[in-house]
Amino acid sequence: MSGSGLLYLSDNPVKFPPVTRTTPVFYDETNQEIFAMSGDLVTIYNAKDHTEHTLTIDNAVNIISIKYSIDHRILAVQRSNQSVDFLNIQENTEFSQCCRRGSGNIIGFNWTCQNEIVFINHQAIEFYQINAKQGKVRHIKSYSINVNWFVYSPQFCVLVVSSTLCGNILHPFYFKTPQHGTSNIHRLPKFQVELPPAGPNQRSQLLERQVSIITLHGKLFLAITKSPQLGQESYKTTEICLYVLATEQIVNKVATLQLGITGRFALNCVDNMIVVHHQNSKSSMLFDVCWSPTSNESNNVLPLSTTRTPALKIPNFNLKTEGQVVTFRPILQPMSISQFTHEEKPCELYSSTWVVFQPGIIIDAKQGLLWELKLSVSKLSMHMVCSKPSLIKLLLHRRNYKNTIFSTLRSLILTQSTPLSVLGDIFDILNSVIDDVLINQDEMLEEVFSPLLTKEELSPSYKISVIVEYIRSLRLHKLRISYYYYEIIIQILIRCNQLFKLHQLVQFQVLGDSAPLACLLLSLDKTYEPAFLLGIDMLKRLNDTSGIVEALLQKNDVTAAIQYACAQNKEDTLDCAKFLQSAADSGDNVLFYSTYKFFSTRNERLRKSAEFLPEDGVEEFVALYKSLFNEL
Repeated sequence: MSGSGLLYLSDNPVKFPPVTRTTPVFYDETNQEIFAMSGDLVTIYNAKDHTEHTLTIDNAVNIISIKYSIDHRILAVQRSNQSVDFLNIQENTEFSQCCRRGSGNIIGFNWTCQNEIVFINHQAIEFYQINAKQGKVRHIKSYSINVNWFVYSPQFCVLVVSSTLCGNILHPFYFKTPQHGTSNIHRLPKFQVELPPAGPNQRSQLLERQVSIITLHGKLFLAITKSPQLGQESYKTTEICLYVLATEQIVNKVATLQLGITGRFALNCVDNMIVVHHQNSKSSMLFDVCWSPTSNESNNVLPLSTTRTPALKIPNFNLKTEGQVVTFRPILQPMSISQFTHEEKPCELYSSTWVVFQPGIIIDAKQGLLWELKLSVSKLSMHMVCSKPSLIKLLLHRRNYKNTIFSTLRSLILTQSTPLSVLGDIFDILNSVIDDVLINQDEMLEEVFSPLLTKEELSPSYKISVIVEYIRSLRLHKLRISYYYYEIIIQILIRCNQLFKLHQLVQFQVLGDSAPLACLLLSLDKTYEPAFLLGIDMLKRLNDTSGIVEALLQKNDVTAAIQYACAQNKEDTLDCAKFLQSAADSGDNVLFYSTYKFFSTRNERLRKSAEFLPEDGVEEFVALYKSLFNEL
């Protein structure tokens, strides 16, 4: 079981037989499966669904590498340096494929889709299509390259191979998933990685263990660890350089992570954050290349460079920008992964037998455990030393950010000491997201404002100020304001008998003009009579003639409603039945008479006859008029 720190290991690790001389173990990154050998018996442990099954394979003791196809119909087994065997699981048949270049040894292979595979040997990259039913392998394409080693990203189907004596010329390949028929393999421009100067009688080299393909915010990066050579005093610390890998662009170096120490490192990517593990100190460092604190904050873990450009703002990388490199330090001081207990014994963390895979897989071959590295967003907010708006920016880049942001906001508001300007900055961050608002108004009401409105320790004026600040932010970002925020303010004013403050809020446009707010003000006429005039004035500013007429009519002010409609040249649009009904209900015969005459005069002007038509629906009012005034 894992602890409850900021970084922790999954509580339910995959358990497999520990590696021994007689029990070799292989890991397939594409399917996240462990293959444990015991004689000719192979046990496969799936890290995704924690299932396991067994197979019997001939000559299993000589296996160099073993991987299922993506659909698990074919098992590819490498028993020699020259060929790969394919086992059709359903048909129980087997066929093989040798290197096309007979002198080249196969370094490794990877499935790029369910029926296509790429061989990497010392002399070439060879791409094949597998026909499981026919037991045939068809060559698609080859590239001649002297290969030292390779790294592969199954998520993006990107292969990077190393060449030259120093190993620092890298060749990226992109395998496009087939829509119809065969995949396409794209060779991207090769690029050179700058190496640290070599010490006396030394040669700088780029090794496979220094290179990882990682994903941040849906973008693909090559992370290269550069350690100082012995005798080079000018390079006292290790750094990690990030290169953007794009299918149609030249590979660019865009960021450098300064580690500040030397030693043996490994890295994972967890929740769009780079986690760098340091074995010597048994600690980990966190980097977020999408975030930087505000410029007026001082912290010993701030980014070193202030020359941030749009090209370095993930996820909106401008991949065409060259020569712009940002240097980062960890966002926190180094910390250790929480202790994990297995079978009532604490596991050795940062062990020399740990093997790390992307994005967050950690395997301890000696203990026979596979974990997924986790990051606690709530603990992250507790550890960060930065302004609250900067913290919110950091949290927004995490997957499960909402509950932590809600909790942070509730705490800030509950103290009543947080300046409204700080809350306003946070609201602006939440409302300024391009394309979509990450936290909508309904969520803010339910998770933040509603719980706090019941807190008696918060003064009514502070509650109103917070809501008004949120409304300001919504208006600033041209978002339609839900009417219930106006209701909240008015309800607070009613409870504390301060409805007179409505004048100030409306007059100074703190509460922006809107039809829902105007209707809300009109409905308060019995509680606070001036609110009706505020609502009418607001409807006038909105040029809502029909709304004003309807409001006056609801107040049984029939004459004022007709006069306003006439002043706006809207008298021809009035519903005569509705007005006659209101006049009749008033019990004022004079009012009824004048109203009836107004509409009969309108009929004569529009229809050349004072008579009402059946479709007007006023028969009962015509009869009432005749009975009251003895007119036939």
